[in-house]
Amino acid sequence: MEELIVLLFHVLFDGILLALEFAINVLAYAPLDWLFDWRDFPEPRALWLACLLWFAGGCALAWLSLLLLTHTFIAMPALRIANLALAPIASAFLSQALARRRKKANAAIVPRNHFWQSFWFTLGLVAVRFAFAARG
Repeated sequence: MEELIVLLFHVLFDGILLALEFAINVLAYAPLDWLFDWRDFPEPRALWLACLLWFAGGCALAWLSLLLLTHTFIAMPALRIANLALAPIASAFLSQALARRRKKANAAIVPRNHFWQSFWFTLGLVAVRFAFAARG
């Protein structure tokens, strides 16, 4: 009975940590998106340079995070791979939804641009942490 309770606590604790790391990865771009979004001029059509810069910014933020938090919260390799694949996609859709909402007040906002910038930023963030953060 004691082993079952210990197992239950491990599953619960690991689930909370998994959700926490996933949420941090997904939400990392949102404040930056909001900060750089106040503009009166239209967003540029060519997006490759902006995406490259956001990717580099995500990688830089991940390297800085490794100085403070050297271990990943996700210990299981399958869940780490799932986080690597799903966090950029979830972040991109969240950013696009927020941009669609803000577009009502500011016609210069292009939700598609926010989708791709968020995707590349979060991909840089999770890729560096995936490769270099210590497991569990």
